[in-house]
Amino acid sequence: MDVLIHNIDVLDGSGSPAFRADVGMKRDRVAGIGDLSSATAEMNLDGTGLTAAPGFIDVHSHSDFTLPINPRAESKVRQGVTTEVTGNCGLSPAPLDPVSGESVMATYPHLSWEWNSFGDYLDYLRQQGLSVNVVPLVGHGMIRGTGMGLTDRAPTENEMQAMKRLVAQAMEEGAWGLSTGLIYPPGVYATTDELVELSCVVAKRGGFYFTHIRGEAATLVEAVAEAIEIGERAELPVQIAHLKAQLPENWSLMSQALALIDDARARGLDVTADRYPYTASSTSLSARLPAWAHDGGSSALLERLQLPETRRRIKEGLSVRPDQWDTVLIAFSPNAPELEGLTVAEIAEERGAEPAETALGILLETEAQVSIIHSSMNEENLRRVLCHPAVMIGSDGSALLPQGPLGEGKAHPRNYGTFPRVLGKYVREEKVLSLAEAIHKMSGLPAERLGLSDRGRLAGGMKADLVLFNPNTVRDRATFTRPYQYPTGIEYVFVNGQAVVTPEGHTGAMPGRILEREAQDLRRKM
Repeated sequence: MDVLIHNIDVLDGSGSPAFRADVGMKRDRVAGIGDLSSATAEMNLDGTGLTAAPGFIDVHSHSDFTLPINPRAESKVRQGVTTEVTGNCGLSPAPLDPVSGESVMATYPHLSWEWNSFGDYLDYLRQQGLSVNVVPLVGHGMIRGTGMGLTDRAPTENEMQAMKRLVAQAMEEGAWGLSTGLIYPPGVYATTDELVELSCVVAKRGGFYFTHIRGEAATLVEAVAEAIEIGERAELPVQIAHLKAQLPENWSLMSQALALIDDARARGLDVTADRYPYTASSTSLSARLPAWAHDGGSSALLERLQLPETRRRIKEGLSVRPDQWDTVLIAFSPNAPELEGLTVAEIAEERGAEPAETALGILLETEAQVSIIHSSMNEENLRRVLCHPAVMIGSDGSALLPQGPLGEGKAHPRNYGTFPRVLGKYVREEKVLSLAEAIHKMSGLPAERLGLSDRGRLAGGMKADLVLFNPNTVRDRATFTRPYQYPTGIEYVFVNGQAVVTPEGHTGAMPGRILEREAQDLRRKM
């Protein structure tokens, strides 16, 4: 063996209880599990007090915008993450049109942007090397922006054909599916029919539909129903991103949303979801504006904010109530860093202005380059969603670093703490999930969702993606005021058989791969 772990509790990712065994690895595979006392290895580890599990699969990641800067994937791999599903919420680094992609490029000024096509981007990652495996999605926002710009209208026939060609090309170059962000421009302008037509292109190539649905507040139920309709009409699997109900007046809608998912699954449709273990979300401040205000891109938005009558209409269409601005925290504002860590209500009080007017002023002053953390969900719904059998764990975060450009601002703690938080808070402390159930939601379930036949389970012959952790000490340390803190209790992480994390820290190894889709029956039911 290359690596031999003695006397360790094994959770195989299936949801079954733990059992005591030895675990051996040879090259990039698990070579054996059981009594391996007669085996020899170059690296021997004493697993006493530790638990071995399949490497965690982050089914909802945005690391595609940070891996070119941080290929070691520090904040993710130190959580035990060995595979990331990137390109979520309709946003991916490619295909890239320099005009329509201007706002995306401005959001990530530290990227080199040395690619145009989806395949070029994946080649860039391959040549650079990675510490985690990547399952890439192509974002509908980039497809629509490249195919027809950032305008609020239906595509012409020629534009639709151009978008379908872009989707087909991305799928052929390595995308696993199409993601949508239906509260963000330009995705917000797409009709259900448009999304069905593009999803049919994906379905023919064995792909998936991952969606940040059209609304997670008052329109939650209708938005979940739309996602299910798209999957049913296009005949492809649906993954609903970060399933949540925002704002107190909408919390009761979660029961209806879950019932819709249960009904769809009972009818044989492949519909699943993911969730992060926090009651605060993170997005851009501009996402709280009405959709029409974004028509034409960020420059058009800034022009509208300078027109008094148009600005008044934008203010009337804000999705934050007047009494809720104390729940909206400025997380990152590169053009006005002095605002970071303050709520919009606090800034408004300092300025002696109305909070809604202050929010619009901040957008104009910072050229709309502002991200927020919005505390708008409740714990009861979070627990219900985490326990649902069709829900897996996804961070909705990125692979960050405590220093450099990826350590600026007040990032959401989910970037550093999602998986350890589930294991520490919701398993050990609150017993919302059993340890075996939680590990299943982090490994076996997402692997099944993706059709990964050789990952997500800890068994002989499977790929050697492993995490060794202490179930008595594992916990998140990242907070909303001090987010750049690695968790404790994650002792070793192996990716494709190589140690990437040890008790001494990151080893510098980059054995990660861009994973390729496996042939599968899209009509199967999970």
